[in-house]
Amino acid sequence: MNRVLYCFALMALCSSAIAAEGWMLKENGVSVHYHLIAPSARSAKSEIGGGDWIPARKKDGKHQFNFGPSIVVQVKSTNGLSEALAKQGIQLDRSLGRNTFIARARSSAVALQAARELSLDENVLTSIPIARRSPRLHSPYAFLPNDPLFPNQFYLENRDVTGGMRGADLNVRGAWPITRGGDVVVGVADDGIEITHPDLESRVTNVPHFNFITGVADGAPDSSYDMHATAVAGLIAATENNGLGVTGVAPEARLASWKIFADGQSPSFPTDEQMMDMFEHRTDIVAVQNHSWGYGGVVQDGPSLLEQIGISNAVTTGRTGLGVVMVRSAGNERATGGDANNDGYVSDPQVIAVAAVRADGRATRYSNAGACVLVAAPSSEIQEVGSGTDPAFPTLATTDRQGAEGYNPTGDYGLDSTGFSGTSGSAPQISGIAALILSAKPSLTFRDVQHIFIQASRHIDVADPNIRTNQAGFLVSHNVGFGVPDAAFAVQLAQRWTNRPPVSRVEFSVTNAVLIPDDGLRLELADANAPVGIQSIGAMPGLGLHPDRPTGALPLVHVGAATEPISANLTGKGALIRRGTNFFREKIRFAADAGAAYAVIYNNTNDTERVLMGSTDFSPIPAVFISQRDGEALVDYLTQTNSAAGLRLESASYDLAVTNMLNCEHVAVRIALDHPRQTDVRITLTSPAGTCSVLHRLTGETNASAASGWTYYSTQNYYESSVGQWNVSITDERPGSTGAVRSVTLMLSGAAIFDTDSDGLDDDWERAHFGSLALNGKDDPDHDGYSNAREFILGSDPQRTNGALDLTLSRWNGELARLSWPGTVGRQYDIFSAESVTNGVWITNIVGKFPECEWYLPYRQGGQKFFRIRQRAEP
Repeated sequence: MNRVLYCFALMALCSSAIAAEGWMLKENGVSVHYHLIAPSARSAKSEIGGGDWIPARKKDGKHQFNFGPSIVVQVKSTNGLSEALAKQGIQLDRSLGRNTFIARARSSAVALQAARELSLDENVLTSIPIARRSPRLHSPYAFLPNDPLFPNQFYLENRDVTGGMRGADLNVRGAWPITRGGDVVVGVADDGIEITHPDLESRVTNVPHFNFITGVADGAPDSSYDMHATAVAGLIAATENNGLGVTGVAPEARLASWKIFADGQSPSFPTDEQMMDMFEHRTDIVAVQNHSWGYGGVVQDGPSLLEQIGISNAVTTGRTGLGVVMVRSAGNERATGGDANNDGYVSDPQVIAVAAVRADGRATRYSNAGACVLVAAPSSEIQEVGSGTDPAFPTLATTDRQGAEGYNPTGDYGLDSTGFSGTSGSAPQISGIAALILSAKPSLTFRDVQHIFIQASRHIDVADPNIRTNQAGFLVSHNVGFGVPDAAFAVQLAQRWTNRPPVSRVEFSVTNAVLIPDDGLRLELADANAPVGIQSIGAMPGLGLHPDRPTGALPLVHVGAATEPISANLTGKGALIRRGTNFFREKIRFAADAGAAYAVIYNNTNDTERVLMGSTDFSPIPAVFISQRDGEALVDYLTQTNSAAGLRLESASYDLAVTNMLNCEHVAVRIALDHPRQTDVRITLTSPAGTCSVLHRLTGETNASAASGWTYYSTQNYYESSVGQWNVSITDERPGSTGAVRSVTLMLSGAAIFDTDSDGLDDDWERAHFGSLALNGKDDPDHDGYSNAREFILGSDPQRTNGALDLTLSRWNGELARLSWPGTVGRQYDIFSAESVTNGVWITNIVGKFPECEWYLPYRQGGQKFFRIRQRAEP
């Protein structure tokens, strides 16, 4: 069935008044408190009467406007009015009737002072300066801000001149017509926000700033080295449309500066008790906490007991029991073996762990991967040294310390070479979206916000080989979790979201000790007549796809050094490659392009040495590294006979049978492990549906021992069924040290459901909509892009298209308009244009994407035209 949309493209340009804050003035006989904002920011000269305009805001108001050098005065009686005005140094200019007048002053400051004094007169009903307000044009897609650096903020809108997507962005202009963060308070735990920055000062008033080292209610920087927090703050909530610098993701949110680092050159840090106090500080006011900091490294570490208490209190009692939303950067240690699962602050299921992607959507080479990562946001990546052709990607443009004290010594904003980067820059963008979500619906719990992020996120880098589809039909990876959120979709979901049922938890333990086979990643020949020394060869893995399941025995073909594309057809085969000349990742890619199922690279030096192959994170096939001695012996054997070989693991393995019926959320595994080198070990969790979470992996570090009883968390199983056999496997992937597993505990959390067919859908829900249990969570019977699992969580009807198929037309910039409508991946949409609704000419065809499709066309101010969108029937 075709669906058709009609849109009358006459843009209605209507303004909305903007409120204010300041001194005690009078309006219509009522005293109103106003707050003056940052007198240092008064730079816009008056167009009437001279003098500077004074920024102000009404108490509890959300928007800023500017007082000018004229006063509106309304009185009960005009007797003595001229004398009263003269006494204040102002002159009557216009009479408006109804005892209402406009008086002029020589400056805005004089006018404001006179208005306050006149407000004390009982004869005066109204005494307030004339204000210059900032109206906004109503549109389903926010108008282009006038902040001059907005074009540099690719993370907010990453488009080319035609409107085409260039890569990852947050789509904030689609969210802003609904909300801009509306006074949601975000606590920035960092090194102190420069609250006098002109792009931040209106966002930092009347909020609980605090220095947790000194115990003083002041979150300002105390050193020229304290510049990190100011950059973070701008990404969250820099003021939008004020003609200055940049705009934040949630430009009407407010920022509380919580100082937990002092003196960046010789840093001092708070105690565990002070950190506990920080986590639970003013949780009645602060709705979101941003933590762009961590401990780093490959050694497992996490919150102290006191910090755990503070975090728990924040998410259980904060926001009157709804819970504070905690956002944390995943860390920047990937290149040295860092993993988000080794950081207990990041992996905590009460926290949103945020990875970083570069402008094209691929995870950055520094962003810590991990099964606990929930979402990602854009950041920067410089060119890799020695890479030759790898491009550099832009940095994050944001606020900077003023003058010479920041990242940019010659300006008040960082961009280009002085711009911000790292997962420290990704987390505040997610904090900004969290503020938008809570502004759209304040009654959401912290769990609801996590769910909305999952539902609203999408993968930009679809070529990431780590992306898998879980049982519920959601794409998820260890690199970026569920992907980069679409802020517009997130706030739309928030508006109609029904709070999730209470969480249920179950756990299962196995206490039998099992030895872990040493050097357990093996390349095994299928030929029983092969020399004993090469029948089973120890190997080290690459950093990307891993043979957690055996590859099976495939013909193994020696292709030399693979320094250029391989001409041989390697489909259904393994490639044996000599090290040297070019990068590991290039050799593996050439093998994959030739059809190989896996690659084996052998050393060209150092006899028995094996290395961990760097920069192979995104290799499209599994790859392993073997020694020179084993590789050359294997080459000699392959010259004499054809042989098949495969990759497999020798592991300690535990199966745990679960009968409790949950719709899964966070899944955890606690392991008591005796091993002298934690970094030798790979730990995986496989769900009954086959989704594999990598909880720990081999790294180049060899000196870190395992933490006793460490708990690993995974988000990969969201919305899967809990019922069935779960498997935990532990593999030693470096020779020389042996160990054992003492116990394994599986901990599942999620909403309780009745699910006899173990598909993650409640049976009663399935029967109510389908009359049977024949369909599963991945199915989409109404073809609207919402899988049954998604429909079940959202509470929508899987047999009817989700929501109205609305067609909207918005001004994108001065030249182009944006036509948009709800879309489904892979569906085809025809666009027609006409001067009336009764006819139309076909213009183009658009391939659908979820959740929204768009098309750009020349904008005609005041023009009228009809557009029609037709969704083609499925083949």
